[in-house]
Amino acid sequence: MSEKLKAVVAGCSWGGNHMQAFTESEHTELIGAWSRTEKPGVTARHHIPLYTDFDLMLQELKPDIVSIATPESSHCKLAVKALNAAAHVYCEKVLASSLEAALAMVAAAENAGKELNVGYNYRYSPSCLFLTETLKSGAIGQPLFAMLRAFSCCIHHMTDYVNSLLGTPEKVVAVVNDQLPAGKDVPLTPVSFPTFTYTAMTSKSYMVQYDSGAMLMAAATDFSSADSPATSLLIEGTEGRLELNNLSGEVTLYKAEAPFKGNRIKTVYSPSQILDKIGLAESCIASVKDFTRAMFNHEPAPTPAAAGIAMIKLEEGIQQSSDSEQWVKM
Repeated sequence: MSEKLKAVVAGCSWGGNHMQAFTESEHTELIGAWSRTEKPGVTARHHIPLYTDFDLMLQELKPDIVSIATPESSHCKLAVKALNAAAHVYCEKVLASSLEAALAMVAAAENAGKELNVGYNYRYSPSCLFLTETLKSGAIGQPLFAMLRAFSCCIHHMTDYVNSLLGTPEKVVAVVNDQLPAGKDVPLTPVSFPTFTYTAMTSKSYMVQYDSGAMLMAAATDFSSADSPATSLLIEGTEGRLELNNLSGEVTLYKAEAPFKGNRIKTVYSPSQILDKIGLAESCIASVKDFTRAMFNHEPAPTPAAAGIAMIKLEEGIQQSSDSEQWVKM
């Protein structure tokens, strides 16, 4: 294939990052966007038409790729329409507002023979990419357990990232506390879906067992600040450990000399010599561009819809476990 793929974006707020990615990609041509309301400023920058009728946009522009950056409640309807119109779909996380809707999206993709990608862009931060490469090289041997702390909704996205490293969640036990301490106001507006809560609220803690045998211990609160490290992660293995001190921060590999003589080698990777911002826009752009590359080369979706299904099931399990005070199998 030599011609660029034609891409459109649904949603013009966070979707502006998608537009930037399609514009920068060597594999795509950005040809239009859709919004529920008129937002000419965003599309004018890219010299593309803005539609307020999604069906009409699909009919007139016949895109090869549709990216969806709208609220979760609209993901299923828009994605199914795009897939039925023979377009590959990049959909922001959470994949859908319910497991039923997410499964309908997957079924539509299978019926259409098209790819459905979920936008877990944390996987694309430079620090996470380095950590992934280091772990997959066997540097720490077999991963045994992970410890994760995060701010607010970052816990959801970082848990997806841990899933990508440790395997498929098999069961979970959790405590979710939405009772505010005396004198405290709600720090953030809670984001809730019919069967699970996306944000951490007062506190959200859980332990996950994976099919690989590895364990995750995770916790978050909305009372911490994104100005401090938004997330930190430690992964311990049979031959060493990896530590991530922020989403766009340093990654440290601790590894003993072989054979062990009481000496540890400490290797530090830093993506920048300055204090890095979280970099969510940059990682989103990288994620969308990787999807366009895969579609251009007829490859599977880099972050398949199965990852989105796994996270919805896990979030539902977290809520069920907190309610029942028991382990819940996925």
